[in-house]
Amino acid sequence: MAAILNLEDSVVEEVCASIDDVVVAANYNCPGQLVISGSNAGIDKACELLLAKGAKRALKLPVGGAFHSPLMEPARVELETAIAQTNIQSPICPIYQNVDALPQTDAAVIKQNLILQLTAPVRWTQTVQNMLADDITSFIEVGPGKVLQGLIKKVNRDVEAISAVIE
Repeated sequence: MAAILNLEDSVVEEVCASIDDVVVAANYNCPGQLVISGSNAGIDKACELLLAKGAKRALKLPVGGAFHSPLMEPARVELETAIAQTNIQSPICPIYQNVDALPQTDAAVIKQNLILQLTAPVRWTQTVQNMLADDITSFIEVGPGKVLQGLIKKVNRDVEAISAVIE
């Protein structure tokens, strides 16, 4: 995987599609920050081409897999078996899932999206944009860090984004 900085998403997508090895857009983090995933050869070639197209940086990430790419298909099959055995109730409020960036209330769709998340891109930017369009104006990040707060602020600096650290 590699983080591509300061390049339009469409340019990154076009370059990835032009490479013979597996390389795809994997994490739409915020405007100007898109993570790509795929084979080592595909990532290397994409980084070279994206820098030539004007990316400010193409930073390879030290990760243990080609997450959110077709190379995760074997794990997706295993996950599908586990999720199929899991009872998921209809939620009391819409659930925004990063696979389609849309609010979901149908338990079957939520279940299917959980399976797809291993091979589909994380559409964080689009998810935040859709939440904003649905009049959500306050965000609370639950966990030890503030990464998501920062990404939300890069999508729209005027919204409230706070941290609720759980110890």
